[in-house]
Amino acid sequence: MLTYQLLTKEQVADIYHQHMKQDFPPAEVKPLMLIHHLMEKGVYQPYGWYENDTLVAYSFFVRASQGRVLLMDYFAVCRQYRSQGYGSRCLAQMETLWTDIDGILAEVEDPARSSSEEEEHTRRRRVAFYQRNGLRPTLVYSVLFGVPYILHYLPVGQDCDDARLYLELDKLYHALFPPAVHKAKAHIMLLESEA
Repeated sequence: MLTYQLLTKEQVADIYHQHMKQDFPPAEVKPLMLIHHLMEKGVYQPYGWYENDTLVAYSFFVRASQGRVLLMDYFAVCRQYRSQGYGSRCLAQMETLWTDIDGILAEVEDPARSSSEEEEHTRRRRVAFYQRNGLRPTLVYSVLFGVPYILHYLPVGQDCDDARLYLELDKLYHALFPPAVHKAKAHIMLLESEA
C-alpha cells in the first residue's frame, strides 16, 4: 500500500544525497543547507511516498504565509520504481494532503526552449504526464536562474484563473528567495489569452 509522510531533516538529507543529485540537473538542486533553512522557517514541506516502508518517490512543496496555492518545487519517482505508475498514484494522493488549499502549481520546463531533440522529447513527455494526471497548463511562465518554465496547475479545493495564479506564484517566489535573488533571478510573466 502506498503511504506518504512529512519528512524530517535527516530523511531529507538522505534523499538529497541518494536521489536528488541524480534526479535533477545540478543547476536545479538547491543547497541542502538552504532546504533545511526553508523547512525551519515553515516555508518548505517535504514528503516521501513509501511502498512497504521503501521510499519510491518524494516531493517538496513551498507554501507562502497566507497562501492558498502551493508550489511543487521537486517531484521525482526513485529510479528503480519509474514506469510502474507511482508518479500518477502520488499525484492523486497529493490532492488529499491538505484540506485548506486551492491547488498546486508545478514548474515544467518549456519544451519550445529545449537545446536538443532529446531534451525536447523528455520535456514533452513530462508535460503529457502532468496533463494526463489532471494538471492544466496555464498562461503563467517563469524564468528561474535562466531556465524557462510553463506553470501547470492541479486544482484541489478550487480552480483559479491564471491572473490569480500569477499573484500566488509571486508570493511563493517571495517566500522562497531573498529579495535580491527574487528580483534578479526569478521572473514571472502572464501571457495574454489567444481567445
